[in-house]
Amino acid sequence: MNRLQDYSLTLKGIWKYSRFLKRSQSFSNDEIITNQSKWLSRLFIHAHKNIPWYSALFREHGIDVNSVNPLQELKKIPILTKEQVRAHHADFCISGVAKRSVKFSTSGTTGEPLTAYTSFNQWIIEQGIIWRHWKSAGYNFRDRIAIFRSYSPKEGDPLLKVDRLRNWTYFSVFDMNDDAINSYVKYLQKWKPKFLRGYPSALNLIAEHALRNGWTLPSLKGAFSASEVVPDTLRKNLNDAFGIELFDHYGQAEITCMFHECEDHSGMHVNWEYGVVELLPTADKDVFKIIATNLHNLSMPLIRYDTGDLAVGNWESCNCIRSSLKIKAIRGRQDDYLYMSDQSRASPVNLYTYFSKLDEIQQFQLIQEKFGELTVLLRLNGVTTDQKWSDISCRVIQDLTSKTHLAIRCPRHFNFLQSSEGKFQTFVQRIKNAN
Repeated sequence: MNRLQDYSLTLKGIWKYSRFLKRSQSFSNDEIITNQSKWLSRLFIHAHKNIPWYSALFREHGIDVNSVNPLQELKKIPILTKEQVRAHHADFCISGVAKRSVKFSTSGTTGEPLTAYTSFNQWIIEQGIIWRHWKSAGYNFRDRIAIFRSYSPKEGDPLLKVDRLRNWTYFSVFDMNDDAINSYVKYLQKWKPKFLRGYPSALNLIAEHALRNGWTLPSLKGAFSASEVVPDTLRKNLNDAFGIELFDHYGQAEITCMFHECEDHSGMHVNWEYGVVELLPTADKDVFKIIATNLHNLSMPLIRYDTGDLAVGNWESCNCIRSSLKIKAIRGRQDDYLYMSDQSRASPVNLYTYFSKLDEIQQFQLIQEKFGELTVLLRLNGVTTDQKWSDISCRVIQDLTSKTHLAIRCPRHFNFLQSSEGKFQTFVQRIKNAN
C-alpha cells in the first residue's frame, strides 16, 4: 500500500467514525446482533461463492448461508488454525487478491510468519475504530505523536523519521541507549508531542530514562501501546514521569478482531463492529481462548480463527458509556529485552516484523547468550540447497547487523530450543539475570 492510498483510506476511516462508529459504541444488544447478523450473512454468501476453502467446508458441514440466524450457524463451522491457513493459503483468498487488497504479515510471534490480505473496506473500518480509540484519550486530528515502533533505520540513516502530513515522528527502537535517548529528549522537548505511541517495552525505557534523569514533557496528554503485553511497571512509570495514562490496544495482522482499553482502565473492550469474538474455555476457569471472525474482510476471510492468544476473565460490562462487553486482559506475548554490547536494551518485536516479510523463511528463532550478540536459527521453505542457504543467511546477517548493531550468527545445523513442556519460544534470552 503506497502512502497516498494509506492516507486516503485513513481519511475514509475517520469519515466512517463520524457517520457510524461514534454512535455504534452505545448501541443496544439487539442493535449489535442485528448488525452483526447482516454482515455475517453477507460474509457467508461471499465465502461460499468465492473462497475455495469455504465452498468445500460449507458443503461438508451443511452450513446454510441463507440462514435467518447466521450467528447460530457460525457455531457449526470448525475452528480454523494458523497451520491450516499456512498450508492452504491460496484457498482462503479471492481471485487476484494481491491487486485488490492490502497485504500484511504476522509479527511471527510463534516463529512462523503468515501473510494475510484485507479488503479496502475492512481497512477503512479498522482505521475508524483506531480513530475512535484515540479520540477517547483526547486525540485530535494532526496532534503530534512520538512513535517508538515500526522504524528500523539502515546503516547511515537518521535515528528518527518525520511524517509531516500526519505530524508524527518515528524513533528507532533499536537505538535506546542513554546517548540515543538523550538525543531523542532534546528533540521531544523542542517538538512538544501530545502523545506517545509504541511497544510497551520501548515506552517503558523512555519513562525509566525520564525518571532517572529528571526530565519531563508537559505537553503530553496520553500514551498508546500495542503488540506486546503491558508490563506491570509501565503504567506507574508513565504516570510518575509524565503524569499521563496508558491506552492499550490489541489486534493481529490476520485481521480477525480488535480490543481496546477505555478511559476507565478496567479491561479491554471488544470492538463488535470489527468481528465476532467467541471465548472458549480452557483448563483454567478464568482464562479463555480467543476465537474470532472478521465481518468485513472479503479478500481473505478467516472464520472462527484461533488467534493463539488468551483472554483473562469472561465477558462483563463496563462503567463507561460503551455498551460493548470487555474482558479483564489479553494474555499474549511478553518478551524479554535484547541487550546491546553496552548493555542498553531494545525491543525484539521489530525483528519479528522483519522475518514476517521474508517469504523464504518457514520458521525462525532468536537466541541471545551474550551482550551484543544474537544467534538466528532459520528453517527455510522448500528444498534448502547450499547456495540457497548461503544467499538467505548472508542477507539476514547483513540486514540485522545493520538494523541492530549486534553481532549476528546464523548456524546452518541446529535444533530449535523448546521448554521442558515442549513449548516453542520465538525469542530466548539466556543472559543470566539480564531482565
